[in-house]
Amino acid sequence: MLLYLRDLVRGTLAIAGAEFALLRRFPRIWLAILAVGVVPALYSLIYLSSVWDPNGHTSELPVGIVNEDQGIHYMGRQANVGAELSQTLIERQSFGFRPLNNPEEARQAVRRGELAFALLIPPNFSANAVPGIERGAGELVIYTSEGNNYSSAGLARRFASEIGHQVNEMLNEQRWSLVLDTASSSQDRLTQLRRAMAQLHDGAHTLATGSQRYRDAASQVGEGFKEVNAGIRTLESHLPPPADLKALKQGAQQLSAGQRELGSGLAQLGNGLDQLDGGAGQLLAGARQMQTETESLWLVGERVSAGAGQLADGAEQLQQGLKQARAANRQALAGNKQLISGSAALEGGVGQLTDGLQTLGEGVHKMSAKLPADKQLDEFSDGGVQLAQGAQRLLLGIQTIEAALPKSITRLEGNASGLAESVAPQVQVEAPVANNGVAFIPNMVSVALWIGAVMAGYLFNMSLVLHDHGHYPRLAKAVGKMAVPVLVVLLQVALVELTLLFVLSVHTPRAGALGVTMALAAVVFLAVLSAVVQVFGDFGRILTVLLLTLQLSAGGGVLPVELSAGFFRAVHDWLPFSWVVQAFRAVLFGAYDNGWGHACAMVVLSGVVAVALMALFGRWVRVDLDEYQPTVKL
Repeated sequence: MLLYLRDLVRGTLAIAGAEFALLRRFPRIWLAILAVGVVPALYSLIYLSSVWDPNGHTSELPVGIVNEDQGIHYMGRQANVGAELSQTLIERQSFGFRPLNNPEEARQAVRRGELAFALLIPPNFSANAVPGIERGAGELVIYTSEGNNYSSAGLARRFASEIGHQVNEMLNEQRWSLVLDTASSSQDRLTQLRRAMAQLHDGAHTLATGSQRYRDAASQVGEGFKEVNAGIRTLESHLPPPADLKALKQGAQQLSAGQRELGSGLAQLGNGLDQLDGGAGQLLAGARQMQTETESLWLVGERVSAGAGQLADGAEQLQQGLKQARAANRQALAGNKQLISGSAALEGGVGQLTDGLQTLGEGVHKMSAKLPADKQLDEFSDGGVQLAQGAQRLLLGIQTIEAALPKSITRLEGNASGLAESVAPQVQVEAPVANNGVAFIPNMVSVALWIGAVMAGYLFNMSLVLHDHGHYPRLAKAVGKMAVPVLVVLLQVALVELTLLFVLSVHTPRAGALGVTMALAAVVFLAVLSAVVQVFGDFGRILTVLLLTLQLSAGGGVLPVELSAGFFRAVHDWLPFSWVVQAFRAVLFGAYDNGWGHACAMVVLSGVVAVALMALFGRWVRVDLDEYQPTVKL
């Protein structure tokens, strides 16, 4: 193993020394090296300059515009969308618009190649577009010629899409402005209508409430009148007849006369009691005297005296009773006087009562005749119920109308332009790219380095070795033969980077990493090309061209590889070009989550595989020193 490593190092240095010796033996080769070194930088400069910022020059692209729109008077407004559109396009200067008067003149200019395309606005454009009766009614004509320039035709197609969006946005803004104005006036009328309905509702509610009260009152009045009728009839039936009233009046008069007679009798009774009281006093005095006088009689004196005493006691009791009778008589006389007064009042009251009852009877009879019948009272109550029901139905109908009316016409928020274009997509860009030319650097610089590697490899015959070096390991031959071409491609890398940084003014914070990326790419491309030529001989030179074409198609430098056919997607990850492009994008833009190291590792791996293939399958031709010459002879 140690012997192999020693031979590998010695062989590599010896073969590399032989290659450098060619530079001394054939000094004119330096001119070829210089020319080859400049080619990638010139290729990058020429191509990238041509595509650096095409969008910045669209105003130089001649485009005709013909406006024949006659406008329209729509819903009280005058509109000429064609004139507005023409003025807007000319002011924006997105293209070099040239106003023309004749559509046929514009078409001829396009056919002759004087115009990239032409916008033709027909006379009825506003008349068809503004009302929006059907989709696409307003037609705009974009006239172009693909044969003249396919890219210009592509721009015309993109312009057609953008102009359609722009015109629709303009029309939508005008329509929304009209909608907002109409909604505002409708809201005012609705406010007035709701105010009137509110007043009508209040009146109907008041009517319904009053009719309900009237219904209840009518029912109560009807029932009350019925009760009054019943009471009056009952009262009328219970009133005494006039004969009874007359008899009552006479009885009151007789009672008053009898009371006066009773008073006279009580007065006479009082006088008699007074006389009895005097006689009782005399009887008492005689009995007491008799008791005293008879007490001394013999034999019967005691009994006579006792009887006289009893008589005296009885006379005394009689006297007391008479006193009480006299007092009662006096009270009776006083009461009788009151009774006489009361009977006189009673006589007067009874007279008034009988007269009043007679008058009441006559009034009740008249009232009974005037009161409505029960049937009429029932009809009156039913009318109150029907009135309340009608008022309730009226209120319910007004409430239904009020509920059906919207509280307000929902006025859309915002303004006409906001409603016409309420969505504004925001593109958040990761790993931003300055312009179109910078975007092409990963692809074009990779192509330039590939071409440079091809030219560097063609300067020297990669299959020739000296007889003295034939015994060295195959790996030493492969590495040694690449020594001088590697320096050539590194010169190319230096010139390309200087061109990018100082001629094209590419701004990158990682200039060193950019140089390392290009150096790795150039060396690996050289290894891959050398391996192809070594393995396939002269046919390998054709394969290098085909391999470049394959890598341009499958490397994903211009279009995403996912948009390519299945074969190109399958080989994408196996091509060094793919990883070189990814490494460039990572170091220039921070793309692929700054996965620069991973991409560079895959590039290095491609180079290692290429060197291994060249060492294993390379075809080496041993020659003498006089035959050991560069391929290019100057």
